[in-house]
Formats: sequence, structure tokens, C-alpha cells
Amino acid sequence: MKKVLLILLMVAIASNVAIFAGGGQEEADDEVYVAVLMKSFVGDFWKTVEAGAYAAGEELGVRVTVDGADTETNIEQQIQQVENAMQRRADAIAIAVLDTEALVPVMDSAAERGIVTLTFNGLLNTDTTVTHVATDNWAAGEMAGEALAQLLGGEGKVAIIGAAEGVKNNRDRSDGAAEVIESYPGMDVISIQYAENDLNKTISIANDIMSANPDLAGFFSNNETTTVGVATALKERGMDGQIGHIGFDASEQTIAQLYDGVTGGFVTQDPFNMGYLAVVKAVDAINGESMEAIIDTGAQLVTLENVEDPAIQKILYPFD
Repeated sequence: MKKVLLILLMVAIASNVAIFAGGGQEEADDEVYVAVLMKSFVGDFWKTVEAGAYAAGEELGVRVTVDGADTETNIEQQIQQVENAMQRRADAIAIAVLDTEALVPVMDSAAERGIVTLTFNGLLNTDTTVTHVATDNWAAGEMAGEALAQLLGGEGKVAIIGAAEGVKNNRDRSDGAAEVIESYPGMDVISIQYAENDLNKTISIANDIMSANPDLAGFFSNNETTTVGVATALKERGMDGQIGHIGFDASEQTIAQLYDGVTGGFVTQDPFNMGYLAVVKAVDAINGESMEAIIDTGAQLVTLENVEDPAIQKILYPFD
């Protein structure tokens, strides 16, 4: 009799556990889940993207997770994060790719499984993604190139230091700036180099360029890390105010360097809006809504003349 009661008790417990587990799984299946994969968590830019993504998730009532690689060169880690999102049954994956080509196989695999895939910030060379949420990086590069040309009065040798040659949006910034600069008869782009988004490497490249070109007139740096690096090299070398500098991306450091006069201006994206729209468009796609191939999140040139404008302040300090 005791054995029978024990068996009945075990069956009842197992049934309750199964019901509980089944209910939990059903609830999870009903919940829309968007996995957001940034390039990294390093820098104010990505922290602001993260905040925008979570804000959209809260507003729309969907589950959002945000992940990023340890560094912006750790492609294998990002591939693993895509695979993890697939295993967690994400309904959509929004990714800022670390490499235009290397992420194609795993993202195509996700799309083949019925997962909505879209990119933001960095473009992926595939037709399986539903849209691309980003700054028009060529136009933003042109904006920076024009700003540098105006800063230098349309004269002089210029060097460009980019973050990641393997990412198309980063190359577009460099090439867009170079095209505008080269359109000025008195200007010449003498070097375009990439620093793998490494601060120390940026400083080293900037110093090497200045040593090899004593008549250098200006720099364009095309993301937050390279902008901080070029400004640091200029200041350490005592060339701030003598060599013109236009940067890219807003952060506490790049804003401070603008006020200090080390940087003459920088083009800023709207990272909060980028993260926000990446989630919004993912949910729209899950719901079957059609959308444009590219969603432009906008860019602004920030200088000492306009940095205090309310519209610029809202972009620079989205949490305020």
C-alpha cells in the first residue's frame, strides 16, 4: 500500500511539473523576442544604442536582449552570438555586423529557419535581411569631408584614419569624405588607413603620418575610437590647433575635445534612434509589414557654433 501511494504521489508531482513547464513554454512561445547584437559594449555610442533598443522593447511590450562582442574585431564571438540567438528561438535578430562578408553564412542560416533578420549600423552583403537601419554613411562622410575642407580653407594635405576596413559602412565614411576633399583643387588625401578600432593603434598611425608629413594640414577620423585617438595624438604632440581635425561620433571625450579646441567638429549619428528603430522595424517585419530597404537614422555636424542648440543637445544627451 505504501508503494502504491508513493507511486501515485510521484505521478502527481510529475504531472504538476509538466503542467507548469508546459505553461511556461507556452507563455515564452507567445512572447515576441528580438535579439539585438551590437558590435561591442565599448563606448558611449553603443551604450546609447542599447538604451534605444530596450526603450523600444518596453514601449512595444516585446522581449529584447542586447549583446555585443568583447572587441570590434572578434568576429568569431559575434558568429557564436548569432547561433546563441537561434538556439534561444529569437523571432528576429537585429545585428550590427563586425564584417560585411564573414557574418553572411550564419545570418543566412537564421533567415532560412524563419527568423526575421535585419542589420543596423553595419551592412551585410546578403539579400536575406529585411531592411538596414543606419546612418547614410557615404553622406555622413561627405559631410565630414566638407567640414574639414571648410576648416582648412580648401587647402592642404589630409589623412584619413578609419576604424574597420572590413565593414562597408566604415569604408563609406572614409571614401565619402575623400571624394569631397579631392574635389577641392588645393587639397589632397595622402593616406587612408584603418586602425582596427584600436585606440593605441590609432595614436601610433596618427603619429607616423605626422612624422612622415610635416606639412600635414588635417585629419578626418571616422568613429569614436579613432576620433579620441587622433585628438590624443595631436594634443600629446602639441599640434592641437595647428593641424585641423574633424571626427565622428559623439561621446563624453569627443565632446570635451571639441570644447578644448583639439577637434574642430564631429559628425554624430543618432545612436538612440538607431537602437530604437532596429527593434521597431524587427517587430514590424515579424508582423508582416513591408518596409524600405534602408531606414536612414540621420546625422548632424556638431561644432562649437551649434553644440548648445537644443536639437543637437537632444542627440548628444538622449538620457536627459
